[in-house]
Amino acid sequence: MYLQLDKDLLQLLDLVRESASGTRVYLVGGAVRDLLLGRPAKDLDFVQPHGSIQLAKAVSRRMHGVMYTLDDVRHSARVILRQGEQDEQVLDFTSFIGENLEEDLHQRDFTINAMALDLDAPEQLIDPLGGEKDLEDGLLRLCGPDSLTSDPLRVLRGVRLISSYDLEYGLEITAAMRVATKKLGLVSGERIRDEMFKCLAVPNFKATFILMVEFGILDQLRLLIFGEDPFEPQSPEQSSKLLAAMTGLRNTLLALDKKDKSLLRLLPGEKHLETYQAMLEEPLQGGRKRGQLLLLCSLILHIHPLFDPVQSGEVHLFPSVFSEQIAQALLTGQKEKVYFQAVSGGFLRLADLSASTPGKLDYYRFFRDFGSYGLDSALLAMVEGETKVGKFHFTPEILQEVFYTWFEEHAQVVNPPRLVDGSQLQRELSVGPGSCIGHLLESIREQQVLGKVNTTSEAIAYARVEYERNGKHDRTST
Repeated sequence: MYLQLDKDLLQLLDLVRESASGTRVYLVGGAVRDLLLGRPAKDLDFVQPHGSIQLAKAVSRRMHGVMYTLDDVRHSARVILRQGEQDEQVLDFTSFIGENLEEDLHQRDFTINAMALDLDAPEQLIDPLGGEKDLEDGLLRLCGPDSLTSDPLRVLRGVRLISSYDLEYGLEITAAMRVATKKLGLVSGERIRDEMFKCLAVPNFKATFILMVEFGILDQLRLLIFGEDPFEPQSPEQSSKLLAAMTGLRNTLLALDKKDKSLLRLLPGEKHLETYQAMLEEPLQGGRKRGQLLLLCSLILHIHPLFDPVQSGEVHLFPSVFSEQIAQALLTGQKEKVYFQAVSGGFLRLADLSASTPGKLDYYRFFRDFGSYGLDSALLAMVEGETKVGKFHFTPEILQEVFYTWFEEHAQVVNPPRLVDGSQLQRELSVGPGSCIGHLLESIREQQVLGKVNTTSEAIAYARVEYERNGKHDRTST
């Protein structure tokens, strides 16, 4: 194996070296590993004896990046170049753990991540732990006996490495992974969240999932989010169903990315494929996209106690509680919390609608309550039905109608035009502001959906009748 350093990377390394004002700087970790494999090194980690935050500031100024401190204790900082653009690049700067570079490398997780390049001589590999040989042999090996317990998040990183690079691993890794997984609760929620997104993005998702089951990660996530251990050990059948649901959703999202016409079984026309795909690409918070959140939502939903094959009592899923539990465990933002609540709520509503014969008013109320996120609920429900997970029943025609209503009847059913506002109703009915005005406005919109109110004069006439009727009822009650 040999290092493959292109011209652009060498220029960047030179700039970092020049910004260090004479202090030795080293490129370490995954970037070195990927350069040996001939893969592009997008995100770069740098270490130096001291002054890492000052170096990050200097690099940020010279390259017009965005810089912020990650950890004051470890003197770590991040610089983002071309933030928000397609070629965005992340540079992390950290001071040594230990007295020198070799001690720092020994404190890392796996040998294939414990190699370095001195920016003064970037063509020479520094490899005290034999990471290059392990990379050639396709072997995952720990840097030391405490590599995982010193930072349990490394379990998730190990899963990602095994599945991404098709690595072999021995009993030592399996035992260490299972022990460290039990300590995931010591890791901050946002670090678990970010690593989970990386795991879910690995192309070999089946291998990733199997490893998560083998190392007990899904059970630990359930404990962290819902505060419950599994009622019984996860059976092969249960794992198989969850894998089917997750791979089905991921394949569907990939099909949307590729504008695959097989999705026309759900969408009402080819022209809507690109529109919905763009919706799923929408970043909701912290750069995390809606499609990524849907995949995470599906995983967390399926490890909820509601999906246990054997339950000790009646179990319910309350969307507001569900989203709050995720927010507290993984420190998701407010917009993400709203998303998880809407998708899980829409999912349950679609199960209810599938047990009935819904009309236009039901679809209007569905989108009134869940907005465009209701489409993601329908996508989740479609995969649930096609993979035969079996916890809920969904009628395919109803799911198709959800998409048809959003894309083809938006102005008639999803968001009918406002014919009258609250101030106008107050003047026409000679009443002050209050909850009754809100109820009347909503009732008018429902009548619009049913085609019974079509003009402003009809809306006012309907409101007057409804107000008088309610007024008489109130006087009678009194």
